[in-house]
Amino acid sequence: MAKFNEILKMWRKRKDLTQEQLAEYAGVSPQAVSRWETGATCPDISVLPLLAELFGITVDELLGVNEREKRREINEIVAREEARINRNIVEEPIRNLREALNRYPNNDRLLCCLMYALYAASEDEKACREYDGEIISIADRIRQYSLDDDCRNEARRLLFRHYCDTGRKAEALRLADGMAGINTCLERNLYWALEEKDRAEFLKERIRDDMNELLWDIWAYSVHGGQEEERKAELELARTRIENTVKKLFCFD
Repeated sequence: MAKFNEILKMWRKRKDLTQEQLAEYAGVSPQAVSRWETGATCPDISVLPLLAELFGITVDELLGVNEREKRREINEIVAREEARINRNIVEEPIRNLREALNRYPNNDRLLCCLMYALYAASEDEKACREYDGEIISIADRIRQYSLDDDCRNEARRLLFRHYCDTGRKAEALRLADGMAGINTCLERNLYWALEEKDRAEFLKERIRDDMNELLWDIWAYSVHGGQEEERKAELELARTRIENTVKKLFCFD
């Protein structure tokens, strides 16, 4: 992978610019550009978008980041940290995701995963107060600037739940007005565009997801619906029967 100083020098020459001309454009001294090109120093992060725009490339390309390698690494980071968060491990993912965002600033998927980790950590009252502002800030950032609909929807979902958990029901309900309905989402409509085997496999996966949602809803109704202990036992038995029956019918693990 080429280093930043080598890429900068290459693109400056391709654009037939002197160090003095590049320095004037970037608002720095010619000596600063010289130090960048020798690798002695690096420009401030705020200068990188200006240089990338001048050369007609992305900031990642300017920094020598291979897009395929970048996507692979980000996918691995998100999968690993989400698995930890789902096991109620949160502090290490928060630290790791912050480090990843230093390498890939403003990446939507990393920001969304960090928001998930902060939200999960907020079950602790002290952490909830500590992370409240950051959760809201990340959500607003994703909702305003992200072009990734999945990240935008996930940020809205997490912020909605965070508002509910912290007693801000009015804010949560205002946010809910812009949330997608279940019948308009991709998972409910892609079925119509598929054929035979693909359609069957798709429906099988949707049944798995629907089962998990139903099991969660029954549990939530039992725990948060003010049910008597005898009724809770009946609901837990129903959950077990539903899960076992569906898994047997569709050969789920």
